[in-house]
Amino acid sequence: MDCFILAGGQSKRFGEDKILFRIGGKRTVEYVIETARRVCNRVVLVVKERSKFQDLDVDIVEDLLPDRSPLVGIFTALKTTDRPETLILGGDMPLLKEEVLRILIKDFEEPVTLFSTNGKIQTLVGIYSKGVLGLMEDYLRRGGRSIIGFLEEVKFKVVPDQKVREVDPELVSFTNLNTKEDLKLVLGRLT
Repeated sequence: MDCFILAGGQSKRFGEDKILFRIGGKRTVEYVIETARRVCNRVVLVVKERSKFQDLDVDIVEDLLPDRSPLVGIFTALKTTDRPETLILGGDMPLLKEEVLRILIKDFEEPVTLFSTNGKIQTLVGIYSKGVLGLMEDYLRRGGRSIIGFLEEVKFKVVPDQKVREVDPELVSFTNLNTKEDLKLVLGRLT
């Protein structure tokens, strides 16, 4: 299975580029890349500006549409992969555990499988089937940009957090590095 890591956000709440922010000698996205490599054959970054990521040892594709939204990143991943399904990850999740991804892969059902943690659908730790590409393209053409809005138009499976808690009791895998407060939590877990 291919993994596409979305790394094209603006990091407005963080105040600087959170994807390339150094934590313990590595950039945030490097933690995600390392975890993804343990479960996937190929890892690809989906970015807006290729030049910012040239020094990373990973394949890179630029978003196919000019809009900045995670859904555009997912669309780009599905459009450029030749695999029937693709693991999609946010690039700002340095605490993501390999075991969590293995649960997702094992429980995958067409066309989309995602986690739900504490009642929240985790749209950027999921497996998306290439079969939803046409519907996604149509949704984007109509001006849709919300992943949840798109998911309301397709069937998807949810893996409940009880299953995740078996390997990640505190659900730290789903910690996004969005703010400096999040950084404190991440630093506490990584050191």
